[in-house]
Amino acid sequence: MNGNGCHLDCLDDTSWREIVGRLLDSEPVEILDRRSQELLTGAGVGSRVFRVTGTAATTAKRPVDWALIVKLLSLEALSFQSAGADPSSWDYWKREWCVYRSAWQQKLPGPLVAPRCLGTGDIAATEGNQELAWIAMEDIATETHSAWPQEHFREVGRHLGVFNGPYLCGQPIPSEPWLSRGWLRGWTELSEPLMSQLSVAAAHPVAGRIFTPEINKDLSWLWDQRKKLYSTLDHLPQTLCHNDIFPRNVFLRGATCSQSVAIDWSYCGVAPIGQELSALVGATLAFRESRPNRWDDLERDCVSGYTDGLREAGWSRGDESFTGYLLSLVLRFAAASPAVLFSLTMTTEHLGLITRLFGCSHDEFVDHAVAVMSFLQRRIHQTKALLGL
Repeated sequence: MNGNGCHLDCLDDTSWREIVGRLLDSEPVEILDRRSQELLTGAGVGSRVFRVTGTAATTAKRPVDWALIVKLLSLEALSFQSAGADPSSWDYWKREWCVYRSAWQQKLPGPLVAPRCLGTGDIAATEGNQELAWIAMEDIATETHSAWPQEHFREVGRHLGVFNGPYLCGQPIPSEPWLSRGWLRGWTELSEPLMSQLSVAAAHPVAGRIFTPEINKDLSWLWDQRKKLYSTLDHLPQTLCHNDIFPRNVFLRGATCSQSVAIDWSYCGVAPIGQELSALVGATLAFRESRPNRWDDLERDCVSGYTDGLREAGWSRGDESFTGYLLSLVLRFAAASPAVLFSLTMTTEHLGLITRLFGCSHDEFVDHAVAVMSFLQRRIHQTKALLGL
């Protein structure tokens, strides 16, 4: 066997045989060959993702090619990230591992589903090495993962409504203690130590292009009002949310995109109606998955599709879902922006990360961030009007 990734040595031979056997629905199997390739991923805390391919001999006594995905998780974090060891913490590092081991995730009826889980495991911390956890899952690279046409956003929005809707209509929300609770609040509060530096950012030659005095005035207002927004969200109907659905975390199945296969479940938990949409709009914009001249239409399509999905699931109170979306959007992507954008614009520490994550130069990234912040500023004004503040 020529398994060329020592990073995957945490899986022993028995685990590999069991994983590949489940993939091929043929146990036992003999693995004849194994190769791994690390995939380009997002900025998830301590995560590394590998496509593993090989050949196995099955009970049919003939070699069979196979391919699967292994995700490794650890407590490592970048400077603008947060990772907690407490399962009840909003930023629990092992949450995605727990989700894949849950009784409900692999049984989601659709149209939003998860990849098929082939196995999970963890390795206890030893001297000089931290604890690791791994998830093996089906390789869904054959599903659609190219740039989405506009109509796909409406359809994925509908899938999210169908996913959230039953829990709003009486289906019990999973109660595992490791599910995130207050995730948005925890994420937003990462900016608390930085809000006093908005004027410093405004004077910076790069960050100042984003954090202008006019933008900072609205961000300061939003920050001062954030507890009122938290309270409003807390009083909205609550549901089970993935919390990070946008094009990079969804593979679409079927010629008409009849099913969304969602990856990256590390934010999954209890959240207010509409919060699910904040990533579908906000992260799509932030990660350059749509052009600025389409953003207003994209937002309308996502909200309309989500409302249709909720109605399909039996929920018809649309105003609450828009309130949950709008407040979650401005908290997650505007109020929380200093924690991310200061690190990416006021130092040169993460220039390589910008190229890797966003596929553009630093100047292009900043220009795009300016456009995103302008979009968010208008939503802050809309929040003021909606809440009468």
